[in-house]
Amino acid sequence: MSASNPAEDLIDEEYPAVYRPLIPAALKRAYASADDAFERLEFLGTPSAKFQRGDLIVLAAEFEFIRLIREGHLPFDPSWEDYACPTGKHLVMRSPGAEITINQVDYPHKKPRWAKFRDQLDVPNAEYLFEEMNAERARDDTRKHILLLHGHGNLRFANLSVPHPTENKLIWFTDDLLKLPHEVATDTTGARGEGPTESPDAELIDEIIKKVHDEE
Repeated sequence: MSASNPAEDLIDEEYPAVYRPLIPAALKRAYASADDAFERLEFLGTPSAKFQRGDLIVLAAEFEFIRLIREGHLPFDPSWEDYACPTGKHLVMRSPGAEITINQVDYPHKKPRWAKFRDQLDVPNAEYLFEEMNAERARDDTRKHILLLHGHGNLRFANLSVPHPTENKLIWFTDDLLKLPHEVATDTTGARGEGPTESPDAELIDEIIKKVHDEE
């Protein structure tokens, strides 16, 4: 019998395979939405703005996964957490035993620079006044960190991985999720196809643009 891999078991339990075909579809919509924003908005046509394409992809990807959660397609609890420096927030998706974040990297098996294990997801040492809040904090403290990696510039790969707690490497990662059979549509319940066949959802573009303006 082959030995069990705890990191693989963690991902299988916290992000079951049945939900993984939603990942390439959501990421393809996100990348298409960011590109459409650049085509539609004249102020994004400057040389300096072109360097912000990754930021638009981040916003679009978070929007897509939030929408999947809100519509009941993903069984996670979402929250917006501060970065290590309080310059913005990022999406954290909580399963019963893990905290899942979405990250762009240059290579499919690269650990993101900022993703030190639980550094951005730790909790304060002081006790809360109410016991139920302390119990919730204790549950959070036992959760592991799972990375949803994709990238970068062009959507060349996507995988789920477990980062090493102290070293700059991954413990384990899935095969490329873009190779999974999946459907892509302009909305989360839409139709068939291997890639976007229509312009991205106008509502999604407007939400991304609004968030960019709010953060400036």
